[in-house]
Amino acid sequence: MPPTVQETEIEGQQRTTKLSYIQSFLPSIFGTSAIILGTGANAYCETVKFSQVQGNNDLVLYAGPWSYRTTESYEWQDSMFAYQSCRNYDNLKNNLGFDYTVDATTKTVWAFSIITPLFGSLLVFGVCLGSCFGSPTLRKKWKCMGAMFILVSIFQGMTLLIESSSICYNNPAVHYLEMNNPELAATLPEKCEWAIGFKVNIAAVVLWILAGVCALSFPPPLVIHEHTHQEQTVTYTQNDIDGTVQENHITIIKGTPVA
Repeated sequence: MPPTVQETEIEGQQRTTKLSYIQSFLPSIFGTSAIILGTGANAYCETVKFSQVQGNNDLVLYAGPWSYRTTESYEWQDSMFAYQSCRNYDNLKNNLGFDYTVDATTKTVWAFSIITPLFGSLLVFGVCLGSCFGSPTLRKKWKCMGAMFILVSIFQGMTLLIESSSICYNNPAVHYLEMNNPELAATLPEKCEWAIGFKVNIAAVVLWILAGVCALSFPPPLVIHEHTHQEQTVTYTQNDIDGTVQENHITIIKGTPVA
């Protein structure tokens, strides 16, 4: 038996709604992944590195926006300086009495490493709520949210300026070595190179862009708020004597909502 017009319409609405939900959650998925990767890359101390030029790269100084660490601490001959776990740059000032300065680019990296996850989290939270509880207001703001994802990708990209900051060209830890162990400092390069954190940061930028493209390309979620209605079939019997009509049989049919 071929499907009725009513049944075909219902199936079409269900397919459209399911596809709309899947598409609407893509920005949240990409955005959440970007927050995890980007925040981790900036919080950890392996964004860039200084590999020893001499000695077959035996010693490596890793550095991030906020902290640094060394490899094989016993080789650095300074137990107060060398740590194989991340140490904040303030450790140089507080424990070693070494005062350092940073440039404006480093301060920019610091600022956007904080702004990006905060602003991005609010945006992802709003989009996720919108995907769960779609509303007419959301449909008007969906494209705007897509543009904001692209904006956050720019924020994330600003943290990549670490490559041209004093973290890379005049790192506090390297500067400390130059003052206290110039022979060891001479074996380190003048400029940093990418470490795993920098590459992860690039991946986070790409994920923010993907989140924005999905929000701009796909429609907002289609949410159908309807209660299941009931249809009933009533059978009436007419009395032959006095012509009165009597309700004889009622059949309740529970149907699926149809727009």
